[in-house]
Amino acid sequence: MTQLSLGKMRVEVDGDGREDRAVLSGRLDEEARLEPLLEALQAPRVVLDTAGVDFINSIGIREWIHLLHGLHRRGARVALVRVSEPLTAQLSMLLAARDGVDVQSVHVPYECTGCLREENALVDVVRHRSALAAMTPPTLPCPECGGTMELADLPERYFLFVRDVASGS
Repeated sequence: MTQLSLGKMRVEVDGDGREDRAVLSGRLDEEARLEPLLEALQAPRVVLDTAGVDFINSIGIREWIHLLHGLHRRGARVALVRVSEPLTAQLSMLLAARDGVDVQSVHVPYECTGCLREENALVDVVRHRSALAAMTPPTLPCPECGGTMELADLPERYFLFVRDVASGS
């Protein structure tokens, strides 16, 4: 396992030659230069887990896009798992933030209709692809009261990228 400190971003990279997995946490901002991460990800398949990314600014999203472009130039197949809420919002706003990647699961804000518990819930994009493309996110069970949790924002803010992928744009 390789550990990188890229500004306020920490990355753990592990792989077996066929697949590299990078777990990112911290801030994706002007201090997070991602070139060393591109050098560390050499397998033909790359899985990026961004659940721990808690902040992104415009320079950080530029670095993210450069990382994806570098991986694609090398021919890597890229999957995103456990995408953090700040990055999930960027996926729907910027094609370049998700261009050519397979988004498998994302964190989005949910709220319980019973106890009003709020949390960033993990939604399986693969499992719910048809419903998400129709802007109908799934309801989830509340871990506190057992009630129903629903998306606490507009579905387009978080799932527009699913509809775009389904329509081929």
